[in-house]
Amino acid sequence: MPNNDPLPPHSFGSITVWLVHDDVADRRADALVVAANTQLEMVGSGAAALLARGGIEIHREAVAHAPAKLGSVVRTRAARLSAPYIYHAVVIDHDARKDVWVGDIVVAVRGVLACALTDGVRTLAMPLLGVRAGRLGVRDSLEAILEAIEDVSTAYSWNVVVEIVVKAVSEFVEAAEVFREYAARAAREADEAQFAAEFLKLLLRKQ
Repeated sequence: MPNNDPLPPHSFGSITVWLVHDDVADRRADALVVAANTQLEMVGSGAAALLARGGIEIHREAVAHAPAKLGSVVRTRAARLSAPYIYHAVVIDHDARKDVWVGDIVVAVRGVLACALTDGVRTLAMPLLGVRAGRLGVRDSLEAILEAIEDVSTAYSWNVVVEIVVKAVSEFVEAAEVFREYAARAAREADEAQFAAEFLKLLLRKQ
């Protein structure tokens, strides 16, 4: 599995976002993010990898906070992992018949960044949220994550690096396309906003 970062990052204000082909459990960051259900049961493949490296203590501490509301974030220690924290982003209803809603992902990612600000976290590694267990598509998940980061960035002055980590090759290929599209669109919109502001200044000078 490649650990290289083949895509250039995209910056939203003081938040720099990388798309990385790897396993979240293998990343060295101040905090690791895991998709969680409302009962905080660490049963998904990503959670299992964290438990295998960090220990069952992570699961025990997490479930002590159950039940949790969709869109909330539960902070636990990371036990034997190198990261001080694990942020459990609650985006999956324990009732498996219900699919993940992108609005819950947006709220949860905002909460993750709020926790990062409180904890003084400089680097975050998070997976695509709601994919597989939540039956959400790669595009919908990644766009929701990026939308949340972009929204928060307007009021976020803390320099932080966010790694969006995708393990499966096919999912990474799709995510890379979405990431490029989103970054290009965001850059174009920023240029248009700057042009409009400069044009408005020019008009005001002529009055």
